[in-house]
Amino acid sequence: MNKVKHKWYKHIIFFWFWNKWEKILLLVNSFITLVLLIYQCSTGSANDWKTWIAFLANILNIISVILATKKRISCFIWGILAVIGFGGVAFGNQATGNWLLYWVFYVPAQIVALYLWKKKSINKYEIKPTSINWWQIIIAVIASVGFIVLFVWIEGMNGFQELWYGPNAPKYGLQTHIFDASILILSIVMTIFTWCRFKERWYVSIVIDCCQIGLWASIIHQTGMNNISAWIMIVSSVTMLISATYGAFNWKK
Repeated sequence: MNKVKHKWYKHIIFFWFWNKWEKILLLVNSFITLVLLIYQCSTGSANDWKTWIAFLANILNIISVILATKKRISCFIWGILAVIGFGGVAFGNQATGNWLLYWVFYVPAQIVALYLWKKKSINKYEIKPTSINWWQIIIAVIASVGFIVLFVWIEGMNGFQELWYGPNAPKYGLQTHIFDASILILSIVMTIFTWCRFKERWYVSIVIDCCQIGLWASIIHQTGMNNISAWIMIVSSVTMLISATYGAFNWKK
C-alpha cells in the first residue's frame, strides 16, 4: 500500500522526478521574473495587471514545457492555465496574432492533445514519440510559408489594428507583423505535430521561441524599455528555447 502511495505522489508532485538541471532552470527563470516584478512594483506601477499575469503564466508554462520534455501527459494541465495567462498579456500588449493563438487555438488544442496523448499513452503518465514522413514535412513547409505571408498582409491592412484596439492602436513595423504571423502559423503546425507525437515538434518549437524573442524585443523597442510584461515574455521565451533544445535531445532517446 505504501509503495502505491509513493508512486502516486511522485506523479502528482511534478518536481519529484525532475533532475537537478530541470529544477535549476525553473528556479533561475522564476528568480529573474520575480526580480522584474519587484522592479515593476518599485517604480510605482504595481497595478499593471499584465506584469502580474505574465509572471504567473511564465512559471506555469515552464513547468508545462519541462514536463513535455519528459513526455508527461500532465504537461497539458499546466499548459492550459499558462496559455490563458499569456493570451491576456498578448491582448494587453496588442499583439493580435499572439492572443488569437493563445485563446482561440491553444486552449482547445491543449484539451485535444491531452485526450490524444492519454489515448496513446504507454502507461497512465507518459507517451512514446513517433517520427514524421518526408512528404508531411513538405506539406507543412509549403502551407506554413503561404499562411504566414497571408497573415502578414492581413495585419498590415489599414484599419486592422484599429478594429481590435481602437483609434490609438500602435503602428507596429513589418518585422513585428512577420514575427507575430510566424508564431501564429508555426504554433498551429507544432500543435498538430504534438497531437501526432512527432519528435520534430521540438525543432518547430525552437523556431517559434526564437520568433517570440524577436517579437517581444520589437514590442519593447516600440513601446519602451519599461514594458516589464514584455521583458518577462522574453525571459520565458529564452527559457522555453533552452527547454525545447533539451526536449529535442530527450525525445530522441
